[in-house]
Formats: sequence, C-alpha cells, structure tokens
Amino acid sequence: MYGYNGGAMKSEMVKKTMEMNQEYIDRLREIFGVRTEKEAVNKAMEMALIDDEIINAHRKMREAGHMIDRVFERR
Repeated sequence: MYGYNGGAMKSEMVKKTMEMNQEYIDRLREIFGVRTEKEAVNKAMEMALIDDEIINAHRKMREAGHMIDRVFERR
C-alpha cells in the first residue's frame, strides 16, 4: 500500500469506530485489489486526497491560463 505524501500531512494511524456501508467497503476491496477492509478504506481516503490535489492543480492552471490570455490579447 502506498503512503500519501502530499502536503504536510503527518502519517499517524488512529483507531476509529464508525458505522460504514459494507457494500461500499466490499466494492473498494475489489477496486483496489486488497485483502482487508482497513486497506480498502485507507486506500480510498488516500485517493480522495490525491484527487483533491489534482483538482487544485487544474484550478491553478486554469487561473494561470487567464493571465496568459491577457498577456497575448490583441490590442
């Protein structure tokens, strides 16, 4: 399993007791090809954080694109 290294996140495991949808967990195990529910949930959370970084990077590129458009505007 890969560790999430983005940002300044501290990699600390904590024990939690939560009610979760078992069908989602089973599906996550299939998607990620992992043996345990814990691995499946951790991988899903990791992927959510990576997705957030990708979305933020695209947003920054889009904003930079508007600045580039202004530089090359026809006058």
